[in-house]
Amino acid sequence: MNTKLFGTFAAAAYIMAAIPAFGQDTSTAGVQFNQDGRPERIFIPVSGLNNSDMNFLKQAAIANMFEIESSKIAQDKGSSAFTKEFSKEMLADHTASLEEMRLIANAKGFTLPQDLPGPQKRMIEKLQSLSGDAFDAAYAKFQKGGHEDASMAFKHEIANGQDQDVKAYAVTTLPVVTMHYKMVLTGKTMMGDTRVKDGS
Repeated sequence: MNTKLFGTFAAAAYIMAAIPAFGQDTSTAGVQFNQDGRPERIFIPVSGLNNSDMNFLKQAAIANMFEIESSKIAQDKGSSAFTKEFSKEMLADHTASLEEMRLIANAKGFTLPQDLPGPQKRMIEKLQSLSGDAFDAAYAKFQKGGHEDASMAFKHEIANGQDQDVKAYAVTTLPVVTMHYKMVLTGKTMMGDTRVKDGS
C-alpha cells in the first residue's frame, strides 16, 4: 500500500474521531444504549409551569373543592342509597386528590384558589335549598356536568401541559374522574349497597 496515502487516511480518521458531529450532544447522561450502540431512550424531565399547567391546577382545585362541598351537603340531605354512598366516595376521593394537588402546587410556588367562584357557589346554594328526590336529581346533574368538564380539562393538560409533576397528576387521576362519571351514569358505586356486583 502507498504509505503516503495510508498516512493521509489515518490523519483524516484521527481528526474525524476528535470532532463531534455537528449539533450532536456527546453527553451520555440519562441515555441508555442498545447493543449496536444506538441510543434507546433519552428522558429529560421538564419542570416549570406553563399556562396550561397553571390553568389546569386552578380548574382542578375548584372542581375538587366543589365536589367536597356538594358531597358534604349530600351526606346530610341526600335521600337515595346511591346519593348517600356516591357522595361518601366523592368526599374520600376528592379530599385526597385536593391534598395531592396542594403538595404539587406548593412545590411549584403556585397558589391554588381558596374559595369557589360565583357559578359553583350558586350551585352549592341551589343544593342547600333542595331536599328529597329534588336534591338527588340536582346533585346527580351537577356531578354529571362537573365530571364531563373535569375530563376535558385533564385531557387538555395531558396534551398541552409542560411540568412533569402536574402532567403525572393528570395522567394518574383521569381514570378516577372517568370512573366517577360512569358511576353517575349507571347509579352504581364501588362500595355499599349500590356497589357494582357480578360485573354489572
